[in-house]
Amino acid sequence: MNDIRAMRNINRNLFEGVPATANALEEYDSDAARLVREAAQHLVKARRDNDTEALNEASNATFLAAAELLNQAGRSVYVRFPIMVAARLVELEAALLTANAQSDGGAEERTA
Repeated sequence: MNDIRAMRNINRNLFEGVPATANALEEYDSDAARLVREAAQHLVKARRDNDTEALNEASNATFLAAAELLNQAGRSVYVRFPIMVAARLVELEAALLTANAQSDGGAEERTA
């Protein structure tokens, strides 16, 4: 997985003015969105607890999300692109989970 610090603010301008309740992935493909959320929760746990098994689960769920995105796209795109998109979505979701946990003061137990 990519380091979130290296990717911070790459897409910031894309989301200016978009309501916090908007979830384009959920609208496009709810199965992929579910897998992204699942992978992000595993990724947060892996980073927090240095848990190799959780990291493997995050990786597996990311590949499943990428496969779902590829199926939704009609299998007409290069395979690596949906994998990169799915990995980026997982990183963003994990960053949101971490930010929410920090702002809630100890809510990270809910993501485990």
